[in-house]
Order: sequence, then C-alpha cells, then structure tokens
Amino acid sequence: MSDSKKGRGALVAVSQNQIPPPPKKCSGQLYTVQRGDSLFLIGRRFGVTVAQLQAANPQIKNPNIIFIGQVICIPKPAAPPKPDAFRVLSLQILSEAGEPLPVVDNAVQLPARVIVRATFTHVVQRAFFFLEPTGTEACENATLIGIDCPSATQPVAEIIWEVPAGTLGRVFVVACRNSVCAKSEEILVVRNA
Repeated sequence: MSDSKKGRGALVAVSQNQIPPPPKKCSGQLYTVQRGDSLFLIGRRFGVTVAQLQAANPQIKNPNIIFIGQVICIPKPAAPPKPDAFRVLSLQILSEAGEPLPVVDNAVQLPARVIVRATFTHVVQRAFFFLEPTGTEACENATLIGIDCPSATQPVAEIIWEVPAGTLGRVFVVACRNSVCAKSEEILVVRNA
C-alpha cells in the first residue's frame, strides 16, 4: 500500500470479481490502473484533477482506494479558460467640455465640434471612427472621420470631430488589437445648422 500522506492513495490487489466495473459512460478515454498508480498521479499524467476523476468514475467510492487492473474513465481535460474577448465597451459623443449631448428622436444633436470617445476591454493599437449616411446599409458608404493611435496603457480612444453642417448618419468605431478588430454599436447623429 502507498502512503496517503504523500498525495498517493492506496493501491489494492484483489480478485478480478471484486474490482468495480468501469462507468457505463465515458466522455474521455478508458485507462487500466497499473501498479504504483493513484488517482492523484493518474490525474497529473492526464491533466485532470482528482475531483474530475471522481466525477467521471462514480464506481470509485473512496478516492484513496483503487485496484490494479481496474478500468477507469479519464475525462477530457477542461479547456483552458479563454481570455476575455476583445470588444468595444462603449461609444460616446460628447461636447468639447466632455458633457453628454441632447438626444431628439433617438438622434444625438451635434454642435460644430464634438469629442467621439470609445472604451474597450483591452488596450488597442488603432481606432477608426466612421460616419455612415442614413438610408444606406452598406459599410462602403461610410466615411472615415478620424483615426486614433491611443496610449499603450489605457483602453480608450478618442477624436475631436469637426462636424459638417447637414450631417445625418450613424457613427461607429472599428478598433484593432493584435490583428483582431471589433466594431461598436452605431449612434444616430444629426447636425442641422
């Protein structure tokens, strides 16, 4: 028997008819327990935890006791957690003083000069700000209104936009980080005078 104080369970030799059968379902692979094995060592070899082995093998009543020749299920290792997806958190159009602008009929009312600010989940290398005229659904009709190469420490990009009289459309930003780009929601804007 192994010493359980060293993170190793007991390996018991018994007759074949005393060995618990493998689980009826196994979403990973089957493994036959060898001399010197413990759930801890098996888990470490296959990249799973003792708790995951126990969950996949309900026939194992005591995690410190397994049998030579016992067939157990080795579940697939959990996928490493994915880093937070890069995305645009917000897009704002503000006065030069940084104040929110009035909204009429769901359209932001623009003065002659505004700040367009975007925040992101991660720092970006480039941010491209666009105006797409209303009545069009094709992005090829969008006009570039500004580019920002933001600081390498803050996930924010912004431009000062000199808004032409008669502007009517949807503003959005496309930002890129490590060759991955994300597009914001669109904001309906209008400047009458």
